[in-house]
Amino acid sequence: MKRAVFMLAALCFTYAQAQNITVRDNTSRDVLSNVIIKDKNNKTATTNNNGVVNISELDKSDSLQLLNVSYYTKKFVASNRDTSLSLFAKQIQLDEIVFSANRKEENMMDVPYSINIIKQKEIEFGNQPTSADLLQNTGQVFVQKSQMGGGSAIMRGFEANKVLIVVDGVRMNNAIYRGGHLQDLITLDPNMLERTEVIFGPSSTIYGSDALGGVMHFYTKHAQFSSNDKLLVKGNGVFRYSSAMKEQTGHLDLNVGTKKFASMTNITFSDFEDLKTGTTKLAGQPNTWDCNYYVEKYTNASGVQRDTMLKNTNNNIMARSGYAQFDLMQRFALKTGEYTTHGLNLQYSQSTNISRYDRLTETNTSTINVVDHIDDAGNAVMVKTNKLKFGDWYYGPQKRFLASYSLDNTNKTVISDNIKFIAAFQKIDQDRISRNFQSNFQTSQWEDVSVLSLNLDAFKRVKEKHELRYGAEVTANNVKSTAETRNVILDTVSAAKTRYGDDGNKMNTGGIYLSHSWEVNDNFVISDGLRFTANSLESKFKDTTFYKFPYTKASQKNSALTGCIGFTWRERDNYKVSLLANTGFRTPNIDDMSKVFDSNNSILLVPNPDIKPEYATNFELGFSKIIDKHYRFDMTTYYTVLENALVQADFKFNGSDSAMFNGTKRKVQAVQNKDRAYIYGVTGGVQFDFNEHVSFKSTVSYVYGRYADVKKDTVVPLDHIPPVFGQTSLQIKQNKMDGEFFVRFNGKKLSADYSASGEDNAQYSADKTKGYMPAWFTVNVRTGYNITNSLRVNIACENITDNRYRVFASGINAPGRNFIISLRAKF
Repeated sequence: MKRAVFMLAALCFTYAQAQNITVRDNTSRDVLSNVIIKDKNNKTATTNNNGVVNISELDKSDSLQLLNVSYYTKKFVASNRDTSLSLFAKQIQLDEIVFSANRKEENMMDVPYSINIIKQKEIEFGNQPTSADLLQNTGQVFVQKSQMGGGSAIMRGFEANKVLIVVDGVRMNNAIYRGGHLQDLITLDPNMLERTEVIFGPSSTIYGSDALGGVMHFYTKHAQFSSNDKLLVKGNGVFRYSSAMKEQTGHLDLNVGTKKFASMTNITFSDFEDLKTGTTKLAGQPNTWDCNYYVEKYTNASGVQRDTMLKNTNNNIMARSGYAQFDLMQRFALKTGEYTTHGLNLQYSQSTNISRYDRLTETNTSTINVVDHIDDAGNAVMVKTNKLKFGDWYYGPQKRFLASYSLDNTNKTVISDNIKFIAAFQKIDQDRISRNFQSNFQTSQWEDVSVLSLNLDAFKRVKEKHELRYGAEVTANNVKSTAETRNVILDTVSAAKTRYGDDGNKMNTGGIYLSHSWEVNDNFVISDGLRFTANSLESKFKDTTFYKFPYTKASQKNSALTGCIGFTWRERDNYKVSLLANTGFRTPNIDDMSKVFDSNNSILLVPNPDIKPEYATNFELGFSKIIDKHYRFDMTTYYTVLENALVQADFKFNGSDSAMFNGTKRKVQAVQNKDRAYIYGVTGGVQFDFNEHVSFKSTVSYVYGRYADVKKDTVVPLDHIPPVFGQTSLQIKQNKMDGEFFVRFNGKKLSADYSASGEDNAQYSADKTKGYMPAWFTVNVRTGYNITNSLRVNIACENITDNRYRVFASGINAPGRNFIISLRAKF
């Protein structure tokens, strides 16, 4: 009798346990909260934060339904064997939530901006080595690279200091963000990201200066609290290998949380060897972008290191392009009440030396004899070739440190429903080290930037139909610029020209904004806003040994008033039409006003303290149509006028149009305000969700830009304008496996459409003989397989046809055929 009772109790316990079901995402295997399980009587139960739901109270005599607006509905018959179920995500999201448009949560159907959202599971499936590659993987952001450790985003024909990078609510753009090409995106580890939102077009009303082409807002993984009294412990471990650069990346993140306190730790280390480019050369491009020679140091009989030029035995290997990087993030969160949460966010990134591959491939007119090969008799056969210009040119270890404190209060008061405050400190070290080939003298320039910032953002709903967003931002930039020339043989040091003012550089900004939206009715929303920003710049020049500046201090104060108004007509689950008129601005920074720099082989960039802010006036029309919840068509057209456009152009310094630099006579240029520039373009896309297993997506972007050269009474190509580009993909999802076949493409760029400023790097990316940068495309495939709920393997092959190509304005080839494999463990 006792045995029978025991067996009955065990059976009841087992059955009760079977009533608990865990619901997961089919691809990522992440647990899903807020999934509704409904029985035939419409009685429901909902999954908790751990993805678990108890269905013991539901009628299980017929099939049950799993419902979530972001996933396909699934029916199942409950049984004692069911403990875990998975749902397939919809590719077309009808009620997508965005956070970046007004620095608060809102429905994307309600905002007039064009926004692209990259979610965490897309980041994981894309499996990209850097955040720059992550953006390029969307097919909507163009990315330029001067070296493998680089990646400069171009948005609507704007780049570098004309687009804004924000991480966790803190602006990364600082006083030395230059107008050419940047590599700062690689300091944001994609493995630490939870979400990325890209806003296209001027966004200065909310974000202030620099947001002319748009905003890239990166959200890192937050520290997650436990939903009950149990300690929440979860994490990820990732290892990735890619063949084109023999990448080895290891990553670990760990979340520990109670109901009141939580910690999130992220650690990543990546090592990249020299890049291997494609071997299939484009039609009519037999010897384009070969790496034929490189510089290597050797020790002579006297024990002194000297340079020698060697022939590359495999000219598909981009010699000296490799680097390594370490990234660390630590976030803490603390609840001190029902409405108040405090946060501490620490981020650190450091690379090894990163060679400027484009500079290391530059040649002089002088020639040198190099060993071509060894003949059958064992004799060295020499060949005469142009001498490489540099023995060394690299960025010293690039370091980025961020420490921010945040206070989030959701208590509803008379002035706000939600208020958030962020205080942040950033320190950025950016060093440049160069030495001419076979020269004893190495020049080092060190830029140390410190930034203090305060942000206040508040939100208030008024009478249900109106929303007010308002806030303020203050930043203080301090730039210390130093330099030296070192005799590498004698180890002696002498003075060198600094990149910026050698006696201190400061940039301070302050701004306030107010934005408002009015839901006139269920189909019509009006959005508007204003922002006022003031800034000041100061650079001091103490040592005028190298250049006799007609001043010892350059300073200026500027202010700007910008605004926006947008109209959105929408019908839920059907269509959206938006009309937007907005203005943007960019105030000059230290890099614009006081930099001395050799832009390329023939141009010297000099300071110009008389420049003023540039203003953008933008008009755009957006259209989005959803048919039967499965087919989506998007198109955005825009026209942007840039007044007082800051453009690098010919200039006179001390009354002369040329100057000596490093022993070479250079044409003088400076950043100047041009009367007007204009940019227009169109972006289109289609997305077909055929069923829960098969989907199709394609995007294409075209942009055209010119500025008026008043002196020559002509219209000249504007820099940073990419050729037509896009991406087309087909996705397939099965129970444990999903895959994507995609094609990425670029049109050609005529040499006549390159900017004369030199920023488009025609000497690196355009074929000198053909007179254009050739069009290209790559064929790619990637797949993922869930070995268990906790273990997943991803395999990809990029550039299957092994094409050799360069992206517009880039100074290094793109990777050739690239096999990628990664293993991800979740616990």
